[in-house]
Amino acid sequence: MVVLTLSVGMLSSAIYILGDITRLDLDESSSVSSKGLSEAQSLSGGEQQAEVGFEQQKPKGPVLMIKFSTRNKYLRRYAAYNYSYGFWNKPVDIESINYHGQLIPLNPSWPRTYAQVQFQVNPLANLTGHILTAQNTDNIRFNDTIQYYEEIQSFEATEQYDDPYWVSYKLYEYSDAALRASQAIGPPEALEVPRDLVSDFTILAERIVEGESTDYGKLVAIRDYLIENYEWDEEFTSAPSTIDPIRWFLYNERAGVGSHFNSAFIMLARCLGIPMRAVIGYTVDAQMEIQYVMPQQAYMWAETEFENLGWVTIDASPNNYMDSDVNITMQTTVTNITGNDPIAIRGKQFNVWGTVETLNGSAVTESQVEIMLKVNKTDVDETALIVGVGFIEAGLFNVTCDATPEILVGDYNLIAHTLETLKYRESWSDPPIKVMAETIVKITGPRQVYQGKNITYRGSIIDSSDGNPVVNASLHINYLDQVLTLTSDENGKVTFIAMFPEYGKTNMSLSMFEAMYYLGSETNMGITVIVPPPDASNIISLLFSFPYNIGVALSSAIGVGFYAAKRNRRLKEEFVVEEPRARVQPKREYIGYEDGVPLEYTSYEEGIVKLFNRFYVSMQRIYPDIDETMTPREFQYVLIERMPMHADALLEDLVSSYEIAMYSNIALSQEDFKRTNATIELIIELMKSGSRD
Repeated sequence: MVVLTLSVGMLSSAIYILGDITRLDLDESSSVSSKGLSEAQSLSGGEQQAEVGFEQQKPKGPVLMIKFSTRNKYLRRYAAYNYSYGFWNKPVDIESINYHGQLIPLNPSWPRTYAQVQFQVNPLANLTGHILTAQNTDNIRFNDTIQYYEEIQSFEATEQYDDPYWVSYKLYEYSDAALRASQAIGPPEALEVPRDLVSDFTILAERIVEGESTDYGKLVAIRDYLIENYEWDEEFTSAPSTIDPIRWFLYNERAGVGSHFNSAFIMLARCLGIPMRAVIGYTVDAQMEIQYVMPQQAYMWAETEFENLGWVTIDASPNNYMDSDVNITMQTTVTNITGNDPIAIRGKQFNVWGTVETLNGSAVTESQVEIMLKVNKTDVDETALIVGVGFIEAGLFNVTCDATPEILVGDYNLIAHTLETLKYRESWSDPPIKVMAETIVKITGPRQVYQGKNITYRGSIIDSSDGNPVVNASLHINYLDQVLTLTSDENGKVTFIAMFPEYGKTNMSLSMFEAMYYLGSETNMGITVIVPPPDASNIISLLFSFPYNIGVALSSAIGVGFYAAKRNRRLKEEFVVEEPRARVQPKREYIGYEDGVPLEYTSYEEGIVKLFNRFYVSMQRIYPDIDETMTPREFQYVLIERMPMHADALLEDLVSSYEIAMYSNIALSQEDFKRTNATIELIIELMKSGSRD
């Protein structure tokens, strides 16, 4: 019993949507390009709030590239006053102005002695929200209008941006004496402390600052206390849900990251009546001329405004408090790639590792290394593709790189470039590497064929990273004992004819061996070979030709005599004639129309055959090369390449339904008839969505 089991709903759900992702060249005149990097992560810290401990994250690709020395290691996004159970919330309902490049006047009571600093920020992704700037920024050259919040010294882009922009700010430097002589000031919200923290925190804060009389002296005492008595640990244990994270840090865990130290710092200071606020941003190397900003550099620090001086950054964490001494004499470095994955696969990641040392063998620290690909390392006009960036720690680097689909397959030089700092000169290493692509091969054709018939099959090969065809690839077809080798055309396709002389089950495979820049792949298809149905017209003509006509006549005579003899023997016995097929009379309803004429049929088998024939005629009108001589299976093979891939199973079901209705003794039902009609309608709908490609 053959049952038609096609589920139209399930097939229609197998539609995939692919997106197109573009990347940005940071500078048209630059000799490097960022298109080798995967889509950079967005800025960290949240747009509306930052959770205590948010800096704890795994290393990822760079977010920004900064050109020219910032001279300040703290680059801000926004400031926050309100703290609530582990979260610093950006102020709401604060006023902003449309900023389009005008000079921002700073408080006239602040000192007139300062350094004017400029640097360029190059996004490596489409970013939105608060942009990266510096404290006391007075001018930004941005390609679009942005919002400026004077109260928190923050700039916000309401639309996506990926163009480089310039930041100009005033750098103030204050002596301890000037800070001790001043007084901390600020709005009322800079003094707020959650009610359940006030009592315990005030007792601790007063004990810490005992003997200090100035606001700045008290802040220094709290800062030093936290640095000396608590541990920086990125593997900290998070606070239970019933305990405030700052309380947990101070009295239980006693370890954490920058937002733990500085959140505790701010709350303890506020308990003493000293206004402070949190600032969310990134820490960078203040002296490097070119550097990348990674997501793991996200950070939170504290700020206090001093009367007649302005805002002052105070960092209470041990990891960032002490700036290392700057060597006046730069040391020459030696960069060496000691290992790397020998092959980079398009659309996937690969690793590069190595060492960076000075000439005397000392390990280089506090620097970054960028990994690039270049076809000709001596060609100054060739743009190098940046594929990864990492930090150098204790003279070692291990960078996870991205071989994005934009990178063409081929042979490259893998370049590790140690960026220059005030301590170390830049250096290079450039071993070879091959960029290859994974492939996908596919066979298209019927899985059920007639014995002894020539059947057309098609093969295809694409690059799995971008879906583009692989041209001039050698494809190998194996079936029965035959091996065919064909070359893919400009569309990555081949066509071949197969014939199966014996009925049964067999297998066909299509494969490509690993070539110069493409990895091999293989696919298999199971094929069922069946005996073809008899041709009724040929049988009739055969029976009436010599010498078969004599046999027919003799058989007829014998049959008549046998029937007459047997008739005489019958008495009252009832002779039952067994019907080869129990036909169900259809209800008088007509499904489907052809040119407005209802489809007439006396059985569901006849109805299915007429549905198929009507569809056949419709396809002839669209495709003139479909002629009357084609078998249903040949008709299927011609159509299969002209329809979306989702129609393959539908065509198979339609042809199988026709063969069952036409040649078998199986009684079909109204449900079978309706399903066949629905299959045809869905095929037509899929045809409207476009071609197979």
